[in-house]
Amino acid sequence: MIPQAFDYYAPTSVADALRLLRQHGEDAKLLAGGHSLLPIMKLRLSTPQCLIDLGRIADLRFISEADDGSLAIGAMSTYHDIKNSALVQARVPALAEAAGE
Repeated sequence: MIPQAFDYYAPTSVADALRLLRQHGEDAKLLAGGHSLLPIMKLRLSTPQCLIDLGRIADLRFISEADDGSLAIGAMSTYHDIKNSALVQARVPALAEAAGE
């Protein structure tokens, strides 16, 4: 089945994504990969009027050490990023291994 028509936005900053989310309110869905949302839309179990794709927001894709020494992983980091991160491999090798499975 084909999903209902929708508007598509691909902001490049968190500020732009938040502005779009405020502008469209409950008619919007955030897209962060789409492995769950898109099949549901094809079945028309979810019919958002607009999708806001977070994939182009570079500030959401990072792996770093936080000020308190913990590992910080951005919301748009991929399994590939985690698997290949030298920081993750050194600090939490089991996580790097699991991300590769």
